[in-house]
Amino acid sequence: MKQVLLSFFFSASILGFANAQTLTINPNPKNITYEGVNLNQFNDLEEHVDVTNTTNDTLHLKWNRITPSSCPSDWTTLVCDNVQCYSESVNSNIDPATNPSLIAPFTLAPSEIYDNFILHVRPGASAGCCQITLEFSTVENPDEIIETLIYDISINDPQCLISSTKEPAELAGVQLYPNPSTGQFSITDNPLVKSIAVHNLLGKPVAQFAHQTGRQHELVNAPDGLYLVNLLDENGQVLKTLRLSKQGLRP
Repeated sequence: MKQVLLSFFFSASILGFANAQTLTINPNPKNITYEGVNLNQFNDLEEHVDVTNTTNDTLHLKWNRITPSSCPSDWTTLVCDNVQCYSESVNSNIDPATNPSLIAPFTLAPSEIYDNFILHVRPGASAGCCQITLEFSTVENPDEIIETLIYDISINDPQCLISSTKEPAELAGVQLYPNPSTGQFSITDNPLVKSIAVHNLLGKPVAQFAHQTGRQHELVNAPDGLYLVNLLDENGQVLKTLRLSKQGLRP
């Protein structure tokens, strides 16, 4: 009996460790409403959050910025971490495939709080709103997302609906299936979803579909890999982002 109990507590402790949160971000989501902004090419709005390593180990982090195509076309954004401020064309701090110089982990010591993680927003001449997402993983396991930071931003647009306030209970159960998929996928029924936009992990658009209940969508020419599937409302605003793994048929 003692052996059984010891085995149980050992398994429980391992499970607890596996489910423990390794990273916390505050605030998250970051809901931002600007009014009376002087819209011009020189305006640069800064949004700061705290990023905390809640483990006893040093974390070497990768972040990936996702900007949906529904954002105002004039807007540009860029990220500053504790290594450097990156240009607006850089969507990830670890991207050796397209830029060999991008191998700079965002590193946090055990229990370290970094209180100056910044998203810069340059709206140009356009009012509007946008949801920008940053996904965090470790350099050692880049495909496993350990935390997602959501910025809901509205600038000089009181009628703009911020995505994270839209009926979260109705969206909580929305999933896509099958996942992994050989290319064809559907989503569980939800009347709020009017279109679907698919991006790769660098934020580049791959496909866009009009959506109706029961409709099946297909990534015809996309290579195998992980994709971000944005569910959009009738105004083109992101309601929810899901991850899809595309895997071709194996011989």
